[in-house]
Amino acid sequence: MKYKVLIFEDNFLMQESLKALLEMNEDIIVAGVYDNAKDILRIYEQMVPDLIISDIDMPETNGLEGLKQVKAKYPEAKVMIFTVFEDNDKVLNAICLGANGYVLKSSTADKITESIFDVINGGAPLTPSIASKILQHFPKQRFANNKEMESLTAKEKEVLELLAKGYSYKMIAAQLDKSFETIRSQIKKIYKKLNVQSNAEAIIKALNK
Repeated sequence: MKYKVLIFEDNFLMQESLKALLEMNEDIIVAGVYDNAKDILRIYEQMVPDLIISDIDMPETNGLEGLKQVKAKYPEAKVMIFTVFEDNDKVLNAICLGANGYVLKSSTADKITESIFDVINGGAPLTPSIASKILQHFPKQRFANNKEMESLTAKEKEVLELLAKGYSYKMIAAQLDKSFETIRSQIKKIYKKLNVQSNAEAIIKALNK
């Protein structure tokens, strides 16, 4: 199966290098490359991609505004932020707006490719740095007591606690002595029960009373 990807990035050299990297993978089709998010909603509706890769700082319409537009109308859309810094508050804003994950521009080619397939397949690992920012943003660091949270099993709550600490799917699997697929399946159930689309949304809903 081939996955359709759109790139929103204003740096020409970065555009070309990312496009070249993705086109080396026979399972990925780069359906378009754009230097700002001005027409992102129209482009999304026209192309119906499996993934949008977007920078944050772009002229005219930046990545945050583009993300907000797409997620408002198509919450199921998968958007991965492509950024220089992981400790920038804009990254936290992107996660809170519903970004399904992010990758640093300084990452290796293998890491970028791995992150892309991670997001396409429903994953959205957060680094400890971003998880920490989310926890700081919601200072009451305990799970909310509501019907949605009560619907989670003890094992699902355990998985959610590890997500909140910034554990990746692989790290959670190792910690709980479970397979990667078992953890991914549990996280999908957590998403459904909490009515969310990403790890960050799940953590935020759990912490936000």
